[in-house]
Amino acid sequence: MNERGDKAARIARSAVLYGAVAVFSGLGAIEARADSETRVVTYPAPPGEAATGDYRVEVNGKPVDIYSAETEYFDKKYYFASFDFSGEVAVRITSAQSLERANILPARFGIKPVMENPNCLAFTARKPFRIAVERDGRNSPLLLFANPLEADQPKPGDPNVVYFGPGIHNPVNIRLADNQTLYLAGGAVVKGVVWAKGENITVRGRGILDGSNYEHLKGPGRYMLDLVSCRNLVVRDVIVRGSWGWVLVPSACDGVVIENVKICGSRVINDDGIDVVNSSNVTIRNCFIRSQDDCIAIKGLKGCQRKACEKIVIEACELWTDLANVFRIGYECETEAMQDLTARDVDVLHYSPRYREPEEFWCHAVFFLQPSDNMPMRRMRFEDFRINADGGDILLVVAKPMICGVSGVKYTSAGRLADCVFKNINVAGIKSRFRGEICVVGHDEQHTVENLCFQNVARFGKAVTADSPDVTINEYARNIRFETK
Repeated sequence: MNERGDKAARIARSAVLYGAVAVFSGLGAIEARADSETRVVTYPAPPGEAATGDYRVEVNGKPVDIYSAETEYFDKKYYFASFDFSGEVAVRITSAQSLERANILPARFGIKPVMENPNCLAFTARKPFRIAVERDGRNSPLLLFANPLEADQPKPGDPNVVYFGPGIHNPVNIRLADNQTLYLAGGAVVKGVVWAKGENITVRGRGILDGSNYEHLKGPGRYMLDLVSCRNLVVRDVIVRGSWGWVLVPSACDGVVIENVKICGSRVINDDGIDVVNSSNVTIRNCFIRSQDDCIAIKGLKGCQRKACEKIVIEACELWTDLANVFRIGYECETEAMQDLTARDVDVLHYSPRYREPEEFWCHAVFFLQPSDNMPMRRMRFEDFRINADGGDILLVVAKPMICGVSGVKYTSAGRLADCVFKNINVAGIKSRFRGEICVVGHDEQHTVENLCFQNVARFGKAVTADSPDVTINEYARNIRFETK
């Protein structure tokens, strides 16, 4: 059944791809492996895609195929696997290397592994999870995604559905219009770009959208998911691998839900995970992002009539950057305002290992708020964050109006920042060289930072106050408050 249900059934005109609804069944004879008693569904990888020899995953005794991904950093590779379930399941992970020192991130899913032998760990789960199993830090980790059972899957030939079944597909360009659903079935690997423009568009499924055939910034489109002027847009459940540049970009959109999307990036530079560009009423929920560049960025770009970036919610996500910022808000500021953003219940698994001083133009931070071009940035709220420190240093918060630029043109002034809250921000893990600086720095008398509250912010169990080491507040920052329990 089409996700739009009765509404889609009432559509008199079938929106099309290449002039007709495209149905790609791929290797249609291969079906999902399912066990009705244990309620586990796994999806066989297409021939040549399964990565064998390094990890093996079983769920209630059923094998789960593993895929490989690339990164520019560490030992250049990692792996991911995905399955669906309900009820209680037993998961077993076997590794060619020892798992005796393995770390499972994040802790919030409550995974309690038991070592069956030095190369095998097991655990049980009753709820969906998205975890990283790290046997040697960031070298060759395994990302494991456990989804709820899928409901209301479309079928090949359904009206207004662009369907890709199991197998490898090379469509290059997929174009979606009003009331269409793009469905990537489990076991599908679809290579190319998705363009969407219109109302009531959905991208969904358990398959993989793959950009790893294309060199840096030389893909068939600007972004892997290029979503322009959409209303009531849904992107959920898919895995996106190996982008050539920015990954998932709603531009000039209103009403966007991005849920349970897994981004396996870090293959090239400039691979921002999710960039919200001049869009409003956006929800990003239950997503896992590994990127080389910024995990989540809020931007204003030319061509969007300076539409405000506003009413954005980001919640229950796992974020990992290998070089840049976890959150970058601002820099490109072709918008009337950036306002009313709430990010909550978020785990930062890893941050950039390249520390840069806050005075450097391209410094890296967990939270980087940098309004420019006289743009007001206001009512940003970050709450219930758990940041995993690995011993390296990173700027924790940089709240800094700056003179930046867009499309090669430098702005002439900084922006303004006001009325922001950082609440229940907790840094734990390995302390070593970690300082986690907080820099609140206005630009001048006209471009200030005002009314920021840091409430229950702690680094390794020690509350941060205005007098704590590595806290900087300059004369153009006013009413900056620190509150502790």
